[in-house]
Amino acid sequence: MKWHANFATPTYPVKRGRWTMARRLFALFGLVLLVGCQGRDRPVARADGVVVTERELRQALWERYGAATLRELLLWKLAKAKAQERGITVSDAEVQNALKTRFPPSTPRHLVETELLLEKLAWAMAEVSEGEARRYFEAHREEFERPERIRLRDITLESKENAEAIYQALRLRNGTNFADLARHFSVNPATRQHGGDMGIIAVQDLHPKLQAVVRKLKVGEFSPPVPLDGEWVIVKLEERIPAERKTFEEVQGQVIASLRRRKAAELKLTLPERWLRQGKVQVLDASLRKSLTFPKGAERR
Repeated sequence: MKWHANFATPTYPVKRGRWTMARRLFALFGLVLLVGCQGRDRPVARADGVVVTERELRQALWERYGAATLRELLLWKLAKAKAQERGITVSDAEVQNALKTRFPPSTPRHLVETELLLEKLAWAMAEVSEGEARRYFEAHREEFERPERIRLRDITLESKENAEAIYQALRLRNGTNFADLARHFSVNPATRQHGGDMGIIAVQDLHPKLQAVVRKLKVGEFSPPVPLDGEWVIVKLEERIPAERKTFEEVQGQVIASLRRRKAAELKLTLPERWLRQGKVQVLDASLRKSLTFPKGAERR
């Protein structure tokens, strides 16, 4: 985290594959319920003299997908109940917007609503005290500091002779012709078209040889040619920006927002398992009871 970063209310990425599978499971489970309401022995398919009945189809779908769908529905109901306790709701407009921007359009509504409720609950439950924020600040001071930065121009040349000639030309005009000479003679393709402008750079990011040279320059001054990796470099200091160290009071809100965002992300992942572990889940169907996976320590009946 950098002290100048954007600390907006978090959004959470959604894995498309997960929701594609969920849609299929929900559609198949809906077929299970539909089939269960009709005559169970009615044939639903024939092939080469063999028949598949509704009873067989229902049983196979129930055994294969029933537990996963039941788990989704349990979490949906639990999320709604927990949200209601805190006065948290998800509107139809929010669901529709999520379906347009974050989920495949055919994602079942209960899955979208569960996800949105989890996000809101996690954000509401993620509390960060001033003391906690201060401890983080003290332990990570380097995240809230900016080193000394400078704005440089360079003229890079292939030979010492050329570098000395350009240096003398600069001295004749006190460096006012630096940008023009860079455009015409520099062999640095990254800065040549910009008159040698290297932009704003942290001094510590420069080559050690240039660091030593730049620290001696005043704004507006240029260096003699410096041998560097087989070339010769002349630099001009255009601007010097002092190192900055933010106080806790200056970044308190940003630290709290960052820690809260981190806590909310963790809660969003752990809340479903916590609910199932503490919710005294009763699975009344014996076949589902055998196949439904519970988190360790959950009370299941």
